[in-house]
Amino acid sequence: MLAMTKSRKRAPLVMTALLAAVLAGSALPAAAFADDGRDAITAAALGRVDLNGSSYAEVKQVNMLSDQNGKVVTFTLSVTNTGGKDVSFIDYWVRLISKSGAQFTVKMMPQDKDKNTIPAGSTQELSFYSTVNEATSLSDLKFRIIKWDFTLDNFERTLGEIPVPDDFTGVAPAGSSQTVKLSGTNMSLYVDKFTLGKNEKYSLPNVKLKLENVDNHSLTMPAYQFAVRTSQGYTYPMEAKGLKDLVINPQETKDVTLSGSVPISVSTDGLQLVITQNLADLKLNVPIAFFQLPAANQQDSGGAGEEVQFTDENGLYTAKMNGMYRLPWEDQDILTADLTVSNNGSDSLPVPNMSGYFLLDDAVKVEAKVVTPAKVLGMAKGSSVGLQVAAKVPYTYEFKKLKLVLQEKPADKTAADQTPVDVLEFETPAEVLNVPISDSAASFALTDPGYRSKFSVQAMRKYEGKSTDLYTAEVLVANEEKRYANVAKLVANLRAADGTVYPASVLDVKDKVGPGGKALLIVSCVLPKGANASGMNLLLGEAVSSDGKVVSGGGGSTSNTNNTTTTATSDPDMYVKPFAFWLPQVNNEVKTPLKDIPLAPYTLSIDHIGTSLENRVLTLKFDYEITKDTGTQVNTEGRKVVFQLNDTNGLRAIEWSTDLSSFEPQSSDSPDTAQTKLRVGQYKGFHISLNNEDLIYKLSFLKEYDFNIYEEFQGHRRLVGTVKNTWFAYSQD
Repeated sequence: MLAMTKSRKRAPLVMTALLAAVLAGSALPAAAFADDGRDAITAAALGRVDLNGSSYAEVKQVNMLSDQNGKVVTFTLSVTNTGGKDVSFIDYWVRLISKSGAQFTVKMMPQDKDKNTIPAGSTQELSFYSTVNEATSLSDLKFRIIKWDFTLDNFERTLGEIPVPDDFTGVAPAGSSQTVKLSGTNMSLYVDKFTLGKNEKYSLPNVKLKLENVDNHSLTMPAYQFAVRTSQGYTYPMEAKGLKDLVINPQETKDVTLSGSVPISVSTDGLQLVITQNLADLKLNVPIAFFQLPAANQQDSGGAGEEVQFTDENGLYTAKMNGMYRLPWEDQDILTADLTVSNNGSDSLPVPNMSGYFLLDDAVKVEAKVVTPAKVLGMAKGSSVGLQVAAKVPYTYEFKKLKLVLQEKPADKTAADQTPVDVLEFETPAEVLNVPISDSAASFALTDPGYRSKFSVQAMRKYEGKSTDLYTAEVLVANEEKRYANVAKLVANLRAADGTVYPASVLDVKDKVGPGGKALLIVSCVLPKGANASGMNLLLGEAVSSDGKVVSGGGGSTSNTNNTTTTATSDPDMYVKPFAFWLPQVNNEVKTPLKDIPLAPYTLSIDHIGTSLENRVLTLKFDYEITKDTGTQVNTEGRKVVFQLNDTNGLRAIEWSTDLSSFEPQSSDSPDTAQTKLRVGQYKGFHISLNNEDLIYKLSFLKEYDFNIYEEFQGHRRLVGTVKNTWFAYSQD
């Protein structure tokens, strides 16, 4: 094993490997002291030879690299002069010899050729390299220190020899940080994270390397090559993300991410990290350092509520599973997972390019869509994004265990292998896939960037038809963005106590809602006559298109049935991020007198009601006031108000209706418009002419009538106000 001395031993904080001793030319490791909880190590000398009474030489940092050009050995000769006069290294040299007697040519690194003098009281480090034959191992070698002596036949006087120990490997142990010299700058290096992903073809090692400049001047990182070496001796290159032109200022820490691939058939036990430098002038690739990586760790897995981490070539992410759910969708079910991915590091990261699949009972694979937020470009330090994963299965299919496997697509679209990489796994039993149901008085916060809002159920109403009833839930949405924003487009279902699911439509608002503003969504569902609506709950979720994008808001009605058209960007194909409320009791209050009748966003009040008959034309007259809640947007499409004169003896029922959307004043309105068309405001003398030619023949039978006001929606009605009045007379209120 590599001979090293430890200083200030500390327990490691993370399951990482030592990545140290990176060398720029002749720059070799110096003594290191870690102050980060890791073992700090110093490369020990293999041996020492005295040059004279006041100076000596030590052999350090011996490495061997095997590549297509053969085996290359690099080492450092550290010369210390404790005397009062300079020592000229021109008088000395070092030989590399095998223990069997074979000699190998030793050359000094080009950048050290001018280091000829070791000043008094100093230490000079000189770097060398040599090419050896394929059969030679490190333990076969020894170093001979000589002094030139021209009085001898071979001109060399041997001062001493330093053999490489039999158990020497040149590989630094795992679990330590180390300070090294890079281009003359002291740097503390350590592996902050080591993970091993996989796909169908490759194991995918990933190393996050932290580099801290502990010197007093800046460093531009040299261009090194990185690789992993297996226990069988196979070497595979690793790409260094963030190394090019990287400048590290004094006392600053930067990250470099290394990623590579190893064929899945090759064992990844005992992986080592290899650092090399290409000497273009010498056309030589020389070894710099080798480091033992810990036993391979797969990317983390977890369950709902747990935080796990994964790395890629961009950096370290933290993921949390908020929940996995099984949702109704027509004659299928949707499997969906809600995740939060966070950047807890010091630098910004891109949103990971994810894909994935669900695995049912460890046997059935169901490909899924990953929905990423459209209004997020990247992840700043300390920020998070929500990711949704969804897939469809037959609603009749039963399983006991659900596993979500998340994969990441390669960032380099030009790479030959585009196979996604498995990075995360989450698992949950099937019985916990139900969406929690909130109390009807509670609220739900949607935190997606650009759609931050709060939802609450305001009221439930019932509209009657001939063979069906229409139930509506009024859902109030408060915009919690600091800008105007579209309300998220929703998909809705009503679920009965017996488990029956009724698809619902959502009448969205058309316009963006201002900061702090509100919108009222009308969720409607048609039920058969006699269906029990008590104990129902409302299930909502964000609409997603067939291409895996969140459907944009901005008006119209969305439905999860095929017979309703949506005016959104595209039709919803599924939904994600579900939330549910218990529905309150039906509120069908009937106003009498006709004051403050709710027709959201309007309130209608009517008094002084009267009728007259002239020239066989029946006229209905009244005073009215319509107020509008301008702080809440509501889509009134398809909603009508119906006025009905219903004779109490059953002789006649006369009706007049108008759309709620017509309440808004128009630029073409004349001063008399509010006497013939309902408008927002307070008006007197409104009249409606109703042709009813045969009413004159029934005058003797007409006594009283019910003046009924209905709200009509999708062919169904609910009574919202009623008063009794005498024919051809005016009420006093």
